[in-house]
Amino acid sequence: MPRSSEANKSARLALALSVGTVISANIVGGIVLGYLLDRWLHTGPWLVLAGLVLGTINAVIGLFRVVARLNRTD
Repeated sequence: MPRSSEANKSARLALALSVGTVISANIVGGIVLGYLLDRWLHTGPWLVLAGLVLGTINAVIGLFRVVARLNRTD
């Protein structure tokens, strides 16, 4: 097996393992930002919910980007 093939497999594995980080960071980031804005603006749970929705949408977009990079043929 050539050396570049091993490096390619390692890079693809690292990219696949980053999926959990991409998903959790986006969702938790949206919730935390919404919570801080709710405390500052005294708006109740509405910005936390908006942050959750936006974080989830961003996580799905990030997931699609990772999958697209994994499916790319080099």
